[in-house]
Amino acid sequence: MFEKEERKLQEMKNQLEKIHLPLDEADEAISAGFDRAKREKVIMRKRRKRIWSLVAAALIFFSFVTSIRVSPAFANVVASIPGMERFVDLIQFDKGLEAIFKNDYYQKVDAVQTKNGLTLTIDGAILDETGMNIYYTLNAKDRLKSLSIQSVDLEHEEGIPPSGISYDGIDVDDDPKEVANRVTYHFESPMQFKKLSFVFDMDVTFQGEPISFSLPFELQENVQPGKTFVLNEEVEVESQKLIIKEITIYPLRVAVKVAFDEANSKKILQFEDMRLEDENGEVWGSIMNGVSAMGRETYFLQSNYFEQPEKLYLRINKMQAVDNDESTLVVDTEKGEILDGPKDGMLQITSTKKSGMRLIMPNAGGDPWSFFDIISTGKDAKGKDIDISSTGMDVDEDGTRHWDVTFETTDYTNPLSFELTRYPNYITGNVKVELKK
Repeated sequence: MFEKEERKLQEMKNQLEKIHLPLDEADEAISAGFDRAKREKVIMRKRRKRIWSLVAAALIFFSFVTSIRVSPAFANVVASIPGMERFVDLIQFDKGLEAIFKNDYYQKVDAVQTKNGLTLTIDGAILDETGMNIYYTLNAKDRLKSLSIQSVDLEHEEGIPPSGISYDGIDVDDDPKEVANRVTYHFESPMQFKKLSFVFDMDVTFQGEPISFSLPFELQENVQPGKTFVLNEEVEVESQKLIIKEITIYPLRVAVKVAFDEANSKKILQFEDMRLEDENGEVWGSIMNGVSAMGRETYFLQSNYFEQPEKLYLRINKMQAVDNDESTLVVDTEKGEILDGPKDGMLQITSTKKSGMRLIMPNAGGDPWSFFDIISTGKDAKGKDIDISSTGMDVDEDGTRHWDVTFETTDYTNPLSFELTRYPNYITGNVKVELKK
């Protein structure tokens, strides 16, 4: 069925193997890439985040080349979908997404809009009750070096509850004529739409001019329903108790609902390695940017929706946790001081002003980029909410982390209290809960 595609992939493989790789120059390029990545900032705003990394792009490329050599079945599936070869790097490392394409759950769209010499194409989408992935292409007759995305949004006549939106910044260092990427929406609560007509909004800057796209598109098929396992099983890790309430498996992701014992001495911040595992030890791990949470109780994993294992387990071995009396960061922006928080002294404040503050933490191990949203919305001394409009993070060559936190208001009374959402302090155990119908 895929003989033609296999021949093309084999020809590509043969050509790649003929390419001379000057290792000294490669080392220099990789080092330069890491230096650049460390200088980049990760920006998170209330409804979106943008992450871009030259190193990540390089790793994805090499992984795709490897996948052609060792995974022809998946390469054949991608090659069989017109236009999807441009997006293979976005799905290569997510087993749930791979299964979606193999099982024809991806919907082709091909909606197009052109403004001021720039064309936006919605190539296709994946929709389930938890959110939507939109795969899009931007191209122009001229090069795209001056292109940058300012904002994205999704509209529907029934309304969409406040949600998380994530998308990658555009790397145009190679001065391309076309870029292909993805926007991911996380709905605040499970949704089924009566009508499948949407509008995709994207504001960009191109050649110094702002361009606003508002592109209607329709999907043909509604979502596959989630599969729910009600568990209510209590587990314990280093004397900290939690209840695995229920697990719902959707096509795009798995939602794990967890409750925490109020008598716990520690606050659980993040699950480092929450995962699904079948009877043969095959693992469906966390989504690409780590375990994601909605509120304090729902966590998302890669999906095994299209798999039919004989047995399936939820496994947890490592969690971020801090003592309850250290879980709130209290700062005085007038004095420029941390008044309360973790007592290990790692998190420090280097400068403050009414509109924000700069925090710093020395290399504490682990992936530094996974800590970009270290605190959540806070309150002032009178209980007024202090929303964080943006958090910028950068990492020094030695791994030291820096955060620039900006508040939405300067009208508040010190001190300010912010709940920690991530911190490099860990507890370990061996949780294994079987999912039974």
